[in-house]
Amino acid sequence: MSNVLSQDEVDSLLKGVSSGEIEIESDTPHADHGAVAFDFTRQEPTLRGQVPTLDMANNRFATIFKTTLSTMVRKEIDIVAEPTDMIKFADFHSSLAVPTSLHIFRIEGLVGQALLVFDTRLVFSLIECYFGGKATEDVEMEGREFTAIENKIMRKVVGASLEDLATAWDRIHKVKMTYVRSEINPQFATIALPGDLVIVIRFKLDMEGTGGLMTVCIPYATIEPIRGKLQTTLEGDQPKVDAGWKECLQARIQETGVGMVVELGIAHITAERLLGLRVGDVIQLEQDVTQDLVAKVEGLPKFKGRPGVVRGNQAIRIGQKCMRMTET
Repeated sequence: MSNVLSQDEVDSLLKGVSSGEIEIESDTPHADHGAVAFDFTRQEPTLRGQVPTLDMANNRFATIFKTTLSTMVRKEIDIVAEPTDMIKFADFHSSLAVPTSLHIFRIEGLVGQALLVFDTRLVFSLIECYFGGKATEDVEMEGREFTAIENKIMRKVVGASLEDLATAWDRIHKVKMTYVRSEINPQFATIALPGDLVIVIRFKLDMEGTGGLMTVCIPYATIEPIRGKLQTTLEGDQPKVDAGWKECLQARIQETGVGMVVELGIAHITAERLLGLRVGDVIQLEQDVTQDLVAKVEGLPKFKGRPGVVRGNQAIRIGQKCMRMTET
């Protein structure tokens, strides 16, 4: 007897697990263990929250491709971008079923190839909708390959998705997505070594309550040269500043009081002389009368100027700004 489960057996197993009829082993440690095993040799870093520009490009692609695909199949389709992930290519490769709609493409200007994946149920649902039918999950997939017509329709979908993906990436890095070939067996769609890290971007498609996943897999080495662009926030996507709030804040800051002190000079004396000072004694300063005085704002040197008298009050005439704003 073969150890390989048929597609019906896999579907029944998944249905039993989701309904609770079949119990599965939990990875949660028992109370008496108190610890979870962790492999320190794993080098997969997490990307969530660290590539805001890429996340925004994914959301932009979901919005653009939603319109394109809905127009193509003449049905309303909802597309949601899931969080970006980074895993080893071997782990991603092992998650792909047979058959799967696999499409290899190049990102012109960057090194290497990438992969666009449509799960099988999504392919059949898209084709049904394309010819005026309804999306359905009741499709026999075991031992079934895609027909020439189905492959042709999917090539149109792939071409449109690559164009929209390039448009979404345009503000990050101007690229062109070039189609290479299609496969249905993951063994013939190897774009990286098993131990290489890949960026996995999943898009959840829903039409009439039925749908599936579209996945973009890009080797990390491919986008490494533009990693800095992926980790910065696009200027156009930053929130706009409220002009009224800005003016109010500026007015409040300008009304804030600050202390300004002008040093007439500095003298160094001994403690003995300090204790012996009497009314009328003169202390000689280390400041020449021709030198500019330093005006300090909240203890920081800000201006230089000459002392004087205005309307009977001591004053200083600003001559120039201090080059250094802080004291050493």
